[in-house]
Amino acid sequence: MRQSAIVGSVEILASPATVYRLITDLSAWSRFAVETRIPPSALPRELVPGTTFHAWNRIGPWRWRTTTTVLQAEPFRTVAFMVKSFGRPVSAWRYDIVPTARGSRVTESTRDLRGGLLRLLSVAATGVVDRGARNRRNIVLTLARLRDAAETSA
Repeated sequence: MRQSAIVGSVEILASPATVYRLITDLSAWSRFAVETRIPPSALPRELVPGTTFHAWNRIGPWRWRTTTTVLQAEPFRTVAFMVKSFGRPVSAWRYDIVPTARGSRVTESTRDLRGGLLRLLSVAATGVVDRGARNRRNIVLTLARLRDAAETSA
């Protein structure tokens, strides 16, 4: 059974344009994303729906490769990705940016798309038993790092 979406949100004292630029700058993705690193050789030229790129995820000694496809890239509003590992869908990630009186509200969400067998294989490949709890922590950290970077550059 697939789990429901895990969602986190943060108010950022920076414009939606600033926030969107940071989220879509994959060359600096490691500044925000807790597990994901995108090698320079894998960076796409532009972030548009259908763009696919490879990344490496790492937790301690565990390291695994993922393939990410951009599902949606609406400037200053939304970025959404589908992530595959072992050739199978594992998760969908989404960032929604809404203008506020003081800047932006960013909501990050993820949905686990793994089936039962892939869930078992994932524990061996990643060392993570409770992916939902791990993603909740990662969202909190990612949004805090994004907020700090956006407010510094604003």
